[in-house]
Amino acid sequence: MSKENFTHIPVLLNESIDGLNINPAGTYLDCTFGRGGHSKEILKRLNQNGRLVAIDQDLAAVAEGKKINDKRFDIYHGKFSSMDEIVKKKVLKSWMEF
Repeated sequence: MSKENFTHIPVLLNESIDGLNINPAGTYLDCTFGRGGHSKEILKRLNQNGRLVAIDQDLAAVAEGKKINDKRFDIYHGKFSSMDEIVKKKVLKSWMEF
């Protein structure tokens, strides 16, 4: 399969998102953005006050995330294990400007 024909299908999308019981004004962290299937669904369920932050160590995934043009969404390059540092140093700073 070539990259041009690649389609990513999120695993257990509805079950995962329904299980979050999303608060439309809530803040969520996706630590394994991948190709954004779950994140895009979360964004659909957020109102203007909701926020979503994503992290991925794969630069191609981060590049895919940067295509999402939504002021409620930020994506950062990093490992799942660095989420504490990313949230403290980058996310909180950007939220002050929000």
